[in-house]
Amino acid sequence: MGMFDYISVSDQLPFNQEMKDLGLNINNHEWQTKDLDNTLSKYDIQGNRLFEHRYKVNNFIPGDPKADTYWDRMGHMERDELYYEPIIHHGEIYFYDSIDDVQGKWDCWVEFKAVFTNGCLDRYELVSFEKTDNAERKKMEKEFHETLKNQKNIWYYKYIFHTKSYRKFSRLWYKFFTLIGNFFIKISYKL
Repeated sequence: MGMFDYISVSDQLPFNQEMKDLGLNINNHEWQTKDLDNTLSKYDIQGNRLFEHRYKVNNFIPGDPKADTYWDRMGHMERDELYYEPIIHHGEIYFYDSIDDVQGKWDCWVEFKAVFTNGCLDRYELVSFEKTDNAERKKMEKEFHETLKNQKNIWYYKYIFHTKSYRKFSRLWYKFFTLIGNFFIKISYKL
């Protein structure tokens, strides 16, 4: 799938009659696009202009190397003082999203295009709107969750694989084989 960016549109987007009949509410929605930097940045289209979310303060908070979970060991960015930087874009930006459970029956794919000329928005166009019955997806999701629930109740998953000691052993095992692999790589470079 790869990286993408988020884009929000404050203007009214062009709906077709089928979207209006479904009562699809996509104003103030956050869309995905691959037509910008693809760095998980956030953009806004307001007043016929494109803006990027920027922060004056960007601090990296290191994680705790002894933490139990991966996310706690990794660390995170702490950002403050948001401002909007105007972007001079010339060309087309396609943005899209999948909207599930519209009226409890439909999954919809919606794709728009914004056309910019020298940094100013010319127009929006509806590129694609598809609706599919979500009964099959819901059935598959239900089967998946039941399988997962049944699998968690198997004794060796419950008492071996989902324990803290197993996770620590797995990490040590991984580090051990990483060291061995790196050792052999260094030897191969010397030969």
